[in-house]
Amino acid sequence: MRFSPFVERISGQGVAAWDIHYAANAAQRNGEDVIILSVGDPDFPTPDFITDAAIHALREGDTHYTEIAGRQALREAIAGRYSQSIGRELQASNIILTAGAQNALFATSMCLLGAGDEVIAFDPMYVTYEATLKASGATLVRVPCAADSGFRLDAAVLAKAITPRTRAIFFSNPNNPTGVVLGREELQAIADLAIAHDLWVVVDEVYESLAYEREHQSLAALPGMAERCVVIGSL
Repeated sequence: MRFSPFVERISGQGVAAWDIHYAANAAQRNGEDVIILSVGDPDFPTPDFITDAAIHALREGDTHYTEIAGRQALREAIAGRYSQSIGRELQASNIILTAGAQNALFATSMCLLGAGDEVIAFDPMYVTYEATLKASGATLVRVPCAADSGFRLDAAVLAKAITPRTRAIFFSNPNNPTGVVLGREELQAIADLAIAHDLWVVVDEVYESLAYEREHQSLAALPGMAERCVVIGSL
């Protein structure tokens, strides 16, 4: 018996990282004093006003299918929020809701990438990126952000990694796991290369609200990037 090639593509080093999380959960269930830092899951319960609203909606019969792209009113609200942050008017048609940012990363990679393509990702990267990008059939090209340079991107290294087969660049800003926040000059260097080589750029901005030293800069706000940029957020 064998699995499909798809299953082989979604294996990798990142998958094993979850073993640490599962071990921590098991230790916690056994009564050990463990602080779990492996995933972004708060150690406090969901606030009452949120759970109460969800319970109320269920009791009112709000339990049926919604639009595939998500509820219109919610998409309009998100579009309004991002219109302010990127300085460009967005519509609900620019917004798609998914069941979590990981789902969004997978859907985006499947829509933009295919066999024979190369996709660049900045390393270190979140543990699921490898499997998510390889699932599309594309070849993952890692661009290292070295520890001795503060895990910051070297634009020259990125430029050297681009080939005629390169289809897209994926990265998170702020970065997970290093916490590095790319500034405007670094983002502009990425934008310049993306425009010059006609690349998609997918930026995971899930942790944008955790940028404390300076105001978060969205890549989509830079000239020429809104048309070729997919921004992934989390609610």
